[in-house]
Amino acid sequence: MEAVLTPNPFGERVPDELYARASAHYDDKALWTLTLVISQICFFIPVALIAKPIPGRALGKNYSK
Repeated sequence: MEAVLTPNPFGERVPDELYARASAHYDDKALWTLTLVISQICFFIPVALIAKPIPGRALGKNYSK
């Protein structure tokens, strides 16, 4: 995840060697699942920081005004 989120001044974020190492452990479906999980994390963390949900409250009632 660190390689995906760290800016690279040379353009390519994930080098071929790192992708080869990951693909040795996971099949194609698992790699896509991992990609989607990382993208969801990267989407919802800023949303949570901006909206400031209150833990433990029911959905729809868990945000402060």
